Amino acid sequence: MNDRGSASIEAAIAFPLLLFMMLAFIYMAELNTVKGLVYEGAVETSEYMAEYAYLTDCFPEADAMDLPMATVKFWGYVDNEALLEKYIVGGRHGVVFLGSSFPDEEGYIDLWVTYYIHVNIPFIRRFSKQCQEHIRQRAYLGRSGEYGDEEEGEDEDPYVYVTPNGSVYHNSRNCTYLLPDMNYSSLEKALEEGYSPCEYCGSRAGENVVVTSYGEKYHSSTSCSRLRRIVERKKLSEVNLPPCSKCGN
Repeated sequence: MNDRGSASIEAAIAFPLLLFMMLAFIYMAELNTVKGLVYEGAVETSEYMAEYAYLTDCFPEADAMDLPMATVKFWGYVDNEALLEKYIVGGRHGVVFLGSSFPDEEGYIDLWVTYYIHVNIPFIRRFSKQCQEHIRQRAYLGRSGEYGDEEEGEDEDPYVYVTPNGSVYHNSRNCTYLLPDMNYSSLEKALEEGYSPCEYCGSRAGENVVVTSYGEKYHSSTSCSRLRRIVERKKLSEVNLPPCSKCGN
């Protein structure tokens, strides 16, 4: 009788431990799959954006579509979107490309993919972790030499970049003064700091949102139209503005 009782106690202890280990193994396998899917999607997206950069280089007005295009192509390349929706905080809107350049000053597609994964571990707590992938791919601009040089090399009237209400011109399209000052924040923190939902995308916000240092709204995605800045490329002779203190020298 004592042996049977001991065996029952051991089984009662061992079975939950075995079940927990099995669940942990399944979670680890699926989370590794999620990271692999995101990385694969990021690689294929950067390859596409490297080709797409030729279009935006020829037609600067298409620059505003860079980020939305990257977002659309990324999800088109993801093989198992349901798995990402299951483990990524915010699902489709939880994958952001803050800090990416299409292309950067050196002519590279610099793709940063940031997201949070979460797992509800039974009897313990909800586990959440930030993940990030970085892909750097040479853009196919159809010309040689250092990126940013004009076709004739020594053009006395080079192209510069301006905003409709700007007070200076910029030599680089990727000058940090031209980029929206966006930050990734939790919804709870954004509300505590006084942000209200964007009328266009705020209703779709998950646990993590996008905010700006100069705005009063939080957004569900960096591709929201309210976050875009209009940048125009013009000849320097057409611009009656002083140079930017950061990139104008």
